[in-house]
Formats: sequence, structure tokens, C-alpha cells
Amino acid sequence: MKLMGHIAGRKFLQRILFYFNLSMAGLLLITALSFYLFSRDTILQTQQEANQKVLTQIKHNINYIHDIVRNLGMVATLDPSIIYLMNAAQPDPVMKFQTLRKLDILADSTSFVESIVVYSGAADQFYSAGSGVWSRQHWPELQQRLLARLGPSDVGLLAQLLPLKLDESGAYVDLFSYIVVDHYPGQGATPNAVVVNIRPEWIFENIMQLDNMTDTRSGMVLVDERGRLLQSEGMEALQPPAVQAYLSATHATSEAEATADFSIRPIGGDRYVISELSVGVSQWKVLNILPYEQVMGRAETLRNAMLLLIGAFLVASFVLSLVISNRLYRPVGKLFELFKRTGLPGGDTGAATAVAASEDEMRFITDVYQSTLEKLREVDQEGSRSRKIVGDYYLRRWIADSATMTPEELQHCAEASPQLFASAEASPQLFVSAEASPQLFAPAETTESELEPRWAIAVVALDQPHAPGGVMSQAEARQEKLYRFAACNIIEETLARRYPNRVVDMNGEYLVAILQVETGEVDMSGLAGLLGEAQQTYKRFYRGRTFAAALNQAAVAYSELTATYEAAVQQLMYRLALGPDAIITSDAIEGNLTRQDFAIPAELEHKLAEGLRAKNADAVQAVLGRIFGLIRAIHYDYMTYAVMQVILVIKQILREPAFAAHAGSVELQHLNRKVLQAESLTGMQELLGGYLAQICQADHSPLKEDRNKLIVDTMKEFIEIHYADINLSLQSIAEHLKMSPAYVGRLFKQYEQCSVGDYLNSYRLEKACELLVGSSYNVKEVADCLGFNNASYFITLFKKKYGMTPKEYRLNAALGQ
Repeated sequence: MKLMGHIAGRKFLQRILFYFNLSMAGLLLITALSFYLFSRDTILQTQQEANQKVLTQIKHNINYIHDIVRNLGMVATLDPSIIYLMNAAQPDPVMKFQTLRKLDILADSTSFVESIVVYSGAADQFYSAGSGVWSRQHWPELQQRLLARLGPSDVGLLAQLLPLKLDESGAYVDLFSYIVVDHYPGQGATPNAVVVNIRPEWIFENIMQLDNMTDTRSGMVLVDERGRLLQSEGMEALQPPAVQAYLSATHATSEAEATADFSIRPIGGDRYVISELSVGVSQWKVLNILPYEQVMGRAETLRNAMLLLIGAFLVASFVLSLVISNRLYRPVGKLFELFKRTGLPGGDTGAATAVAASEDEMRFITDVYQSTLEKLREVDQEGSRSRKIVGDYYLRRWIADSATMTPEELQHCAEASPQLFASAEASPQLFVSAEASPQLFAPAETTESELEPRWAIAVVALDQPHAPGGVMSQAEARQEKLYRFAACNIIEETLARRYPNRVVDMNGEYLVAILQVETGEVDMSGLAGLLGEAQQTYKRFYRGRTFAAALNQAAVAYSELTATYEAAVQQLMYRLALGPDAIITSDAIEGNLTRQDFAIPAELEHKLAEGLRAKNADAVQAVLGRIFGLIRAIHYDYMTYAVMQVILVIKQILREPAFAAHAGSVELQHLNRKVLQAESLTGMQELLGGYLAQICQADHSPLKEDRNKLIVDTMKEFIEIHYADINLSLQSIAEHLKMSPAYVGRLFKQYEQCSVGDYLNSYRLEKACELLVGSSYNVKEVADCLGFNNASYFITLFKKKYGMTPKEYRLNAALGQ
């Protein structure tokens, strides 16, 4: 009781106990949960492997059945007497009897065959053979179902096992039919066919023999391509309502997705372990459904035992933690008592006791320390901000009006930015007065002193965002301020690799970099290179934003800084001609300063008019390029005026009768404003060139070409949808389009540079690559899925295109090559 009373008055000790026990409980729970999850995953993986083996065997059995039935149908189709029976409008009675007798023997010799039916398209009649009771009892219904299957809409779905049901809404399958079509007598006519009908019990017994589960809630079920349950009469299904609920929420898996699926899903309020596998026949799937508790029974028992052990361990650990935590707390308790006796900052011991009673011990100690530290930090930050504001003021004052700078103000600049005054750091008395140091404050051309510092200027202009109405919101203004701050830091750090410097923001106008250089020496190429690096860094980190910079070649004394700054600002104006990310030196614009007049040469004006009248977009663009090339070479003060001259000339040409449709357009009326808002002459040229290109192309009408392209695109879309149809060809595509095969074939080759057959084979081979990598089909199954007549032809085409066989391609893909 004494120990518990001691704990009740110590909040930090309570926290130690709480976190200690919480950590122990958390560690145990995580360990137990990890072990349980590992056990569950192991059990599920084992169950998945077992299910996979069973489902794979079922898939093999069904494919074997399918191959037997297919071979039986093909043998019957190739028999001469059966061929005669299918094609004779009025067969000879003796031949008919002998043929049907032969079919009876063939059907009755195979236990799983219910009947064999031959349909003659010439006689429009069914012939049945075999002793199947169901076929004889439901002969009219069987004929009706088979005739419907032989319709034109189902021709592509015949070469597979088809479930036949008298009750289409039910799950019971009466027969599985395999239809082999012999040939098509004519357009719209029903084809000749041999139909092998097999008893459904033969398939379902194969499934039930492998289903060794005795629980009535578990077992194997077979579903068709639409997700409908398939079963024979007398075969008990797994809770049909629950299975139907699951199937209705599950999309049917196509042949291209023939991969096993293993999942845990709710069915009818209970959880079940579901294994799915596409069998590769008729797009069927076989499902193995097991109750979750049946699979995970032992894992659940293990989990309950672990929870009991964890509870017992936590009780023991709580008792042990009381003793250990009390010993660990003793140094903290002594420190807390010392703080309470000393009191809060200011000496109020009573207030300290009150605060300590309302908070835990360490929080009280931390708050006192944090409060003192924050006050010290605020004082230091306030002093730093004040010094920076004052220092920036003197630097701006120096840049804006260096001629009137006093020695005291220059001394403040040296204190705020000592990196700019290397000589001043060695001899600070240089900035005390002009009389004491005339060599520093005299003009640069009147002194020869080696101690005199020299400076160079770089003026930077950031590209400005285009705010709606020209006014930025407060959030945008704050963001823009951050961009300017970042640009200052990037430029300053980059230039510092070679020059002591300081970058100053001239309150939203320009950024000015002041560099201390050796007397009379400014390496313009090196300085331009450093600014280029800073420009690329800024562009990379800030979403493509950039800046232009102007450099002056002079290394000047302190009193000449303003004149150098103003000259650099004038240079910076030429970014209109050189681009928004240009690094401008005085040499680059030397020729522009001598050109203070401009007029469009009459020859270029005449060529521009001729190009527009002839609708020759290339000629117009060439003339515009020459005109703007001349504008880039003149003085900045006349560049905008020269662009206005170009616009006026263009408008004058467009007032001619040939351009009456464009003379009053809204775009032409606003052409002046849109062009003059561009950031550079290049942007202006592109706007004018684009507008004139639209005018030149206005009368071109590619209707015929568009119509032909539409036909070709339709043919390509038809191929991409029906590529798996074995009968797909140029003739069938032309028939669907109701056009001549020769015409559409010639049109397709004109646009695609290949025939329809070559395009179809190429597309099928691309799909073959996907199936070889993403499915478990063998080469023959891949060929069948893609509509090839036989596997040998498929392999020949594949090797011709890819230089390897399909098996080699699959092996290379598996090896990651």
C-alpha cells in the first residue's frame, strides 16, 4: 500500500509504468500476431498448393475429354459416307442406312457418347445415331437447340464443348455437344455439321472423384464463361444460393487470363476459401470452395492459447515493473524536488509548487527549460532581423545612390557584409572618414592604391507569373516572395565559389549581386558561366522558372556603383530580344546601341504580301524570320515600335478583298495586345506566325483524305476486336463494310504500307507475345486462341518476325532477357 501511495503522487512514475507495460504488451501482441499470421499464411499456402494440384488434375482431365470428343468429331467429319450424307439433298436410302449404321456403331462403342447427330445443309435435315435415351426422348428439342447453335451469330463459338439445357435458367446440363462444321453452303445458309453429344455425368464424375471433401458445405463446382453454375441432375451442389451469390459478384475469367486465383471471400454470411482455375475449354472455370474455419481450425486454437499466455505474462510483468520503475525514478525525483525548492524563473516558489501539482515532473522541468530557451532565442532572432534589415538598407542605399554615401554609411555596409570588404576587414579604419582614407573614396580613375577594393555588378530579373488582371492575390504574392528569396540564395552560393558577393533584393524590382573583384579584373565569361549554373539550378528546383541577368564589364570604386547599376539595368532590357533566360553582357548588345531607327524594307513587305496571297505558309514564316532578325539588331527603345509596324503591315494586307473573311475577326482585333504581351521577340514572332499559318491553311479541305483514313481506322478496329476469328479475312471485313474487297485492300495498303493479311498476322503475333509471357498455354493453345489454322504456320510466322520460336521467346522472357 505504501508503494501504491507513492506512485499515486508521481505522474512521471505513472507514465514510466504505463509505457513499460504498454511496450511489453505491444511487443507480445506483435510477436503473437506475427506468429499467428505466419501460421495462417503457411496453412493457406499449403491449402492453395493442394487445391492447385487437384484443380490442375481436373483441368487435365477435362482437356483430355475435350481432345477425345474433338478427335471423334473430326474422324466422323472426314468419313466419305458421312460427307455424302451431309451434302446429298436426297441421299440414296441404302447409303443413308449404311452411314447411320456406321454412326450407331461409332456412338455405341464409346460409353460416354450419348449420340452423334449429322446435319445436312443441302437437305436441311438432322440424322441421329446412337442409343442415347435422352436424345431419342427429346429429339425435337435437341434439333431446335442445335439449329440455333448453327446460326450465323454463333459460328465462331462452335469448336468447343457447349452445354445444352432444356431449362436455360437452371443449372442442370442435359448434354455437352461438340459441333464440327464441314463447310458453308452459301450466304446466310446453315452449314453442314457433325455433332457429338456426350453425357454430362462423364465430366462431372471426373470432378467428383477428385473432390474428397465430405463436408456438405465444401466441394468442387464447374461454371461456364458467363459465371453460371454447371451440374448434372442428381448432383448436389454446395449451398446453391450461396454459390450463386458468389458467382453473381465474380466476373467470368477469359482464356487469356487462365491463371489460378486463390482468395478468402464471404458467401451467405460465412467465410470461404475459394480456389479458381480456368480449364482452357469453352472458357469454363472450376472452383474449389472450402469453409474458412475448416481450413484454419488449428490456427484459431493456437491463437486462443497465445492470448491466454499473453494475459498471464502481462500480470507478472506489471508486478515486476512496479519494483524496477521505482528504482529508476529516484534520480528524477531528486531533480524534481530541487526545481520545486528553487521555484520558477522569477523566484515564485508557490507558483512552482502549483504548476508541479498540475503536471508531471518531467513536463514541469522541460517547460521551465523550454521557456527560458525560447526567450533567449527570440532575443537573438530579433537582433539578427534588425541587423539584416539595417544592413540591407545600407546596401540598397549604396546601389541606388553611391555618390552621396558617407563614410559612416559605408562602414555599416562593411559590418553587414564583411565578405564584400576584404580590405576593410584588414584595415577597418579605411571607412572611418574620407579625409583619413582619400585613396578609398576618391574616384577610381584618380587613384592607384592597391588597397582600394573594387566591385562589379550583376542585375537579375526573374520571370514574372501572369496573374489574372495583372494583380496577384496575397497567397501568390507570398509565394513570389519565397521564389525571390530562393533565387537570392542560389545566386549568392553559386557566385561565392569564385567571388565574395552579396545578393540584394531591390524591393520587388531586380536582384542585384555585388561582387568584390581584384582591381581592374572582371572575368566576364567565368561570371556568365556561374550565373548560368545558378539559372539551371533555379529552373530545376522551381518548376521551370528562370531569370535573365545583365553584367557590366567595369570594376569600379564604391562611388561609381550606382552608375554601373543603371547601365546594367539598361542592358537587361535587351532580354526582350535575347530571351527571358539570357545572360547579357555589354559586348552582346554593342551593335544594338548604334541602331536607333527601323523600317520594314519594301522588298520584305512585298514578299510577305505575296506569301499571304498565295497561301504559302513556309514563305510567310521565312519573311517573318528575316523581319524579326532585323528587329533584334536595333536599339531596345525602338523594338516595340518596330513590332507595331509589322502588325500594321499585316493588318493592311488582310484588309484586301481576298482576306475579307479574316479582316473583321476578333482574333485580328486583339492581335496587338496578344503580341505585345509576349515576353520576348521570339514569342511575338511565334504568335504572328501561328496566326498567319491559320490564314494560309483556311481554304484546305482534307475531306476525302479524312474519309479514307476513317475507313482504314475502322478496318484496324475490326481486326483488333475479331483477331481470334479463324475465318477473319479481307473478304469478311469488306463484307461487313459493304465495300469491294479490292478497293478496301488497296486503300488499306496505301495508308498502312502493308496488306490486310500482313497487318492481321502482325497483330496476332503481338497478342501471342502477351499470351506466351502472361499465361500457361502451350504453343498449340496459343495458336488456337489467336485464330491460326495450325500451330506449324503460327510457329513459322513467329520465327520469321522475332527470329526465335515461341518456346524460345517464353524462355527468354522468363529469364528476363
